Amino acid sequence: MFGQIRVEFIFAVVIFGLIILFIASQINTILTITLTTSRSDDLRVKTTGVITALIEDKGEPEDWYNSPENAKRIGLVDQYPYRLSSAKVTTLKDNCTLLDYFDLKGYRLKIYQEDQQVLFCGYDSLIPPTTMVIRNVYVGDTPGNMSLELWL
Repeated sequence: MFGQIRVEFIFAVVIFGLIILFIASQINTILTITLTTSRSDDLRVKTTGVITALIEDKGEPEDWYNSPENAKRIGLVDQYPYRLSSAKVTTLKDNCTLLDYFDLKGYRLKIYQEDQQVLFCGYDSLIPPTTMVIRNVYVGDTPGNMSLELWL
């Protein structure tokens, strides 16, 4: 009888191994989903923060559009939040590198005045963005909207 293994024991070891593999794969799946969701949420917070800064802040100095190289902080507001200065929008259109202040990796910023696009900065990609935020604004006295899209 020594050296012999019962069939029931082999069957129990195989079942135990399969259960361990199943649990490990489920933990891996849950961690992957959680990590992806966490990254998307972080990116959504960053997108909201950037667009809020652009449409609620005048920037520093307030007349940064006269000398963009001296801008410490970018903001597109003229006098009131959500009312963008046409001069600041035009300056940003000509100097999209000013958005480097926000440390954006893959992004696309668009501003529309009624149905006409007045600003496009960033990448023109066919890949759908990870997150997108749209806000209604006025460009000068004309209604429009601003959208910011970010990728992981």
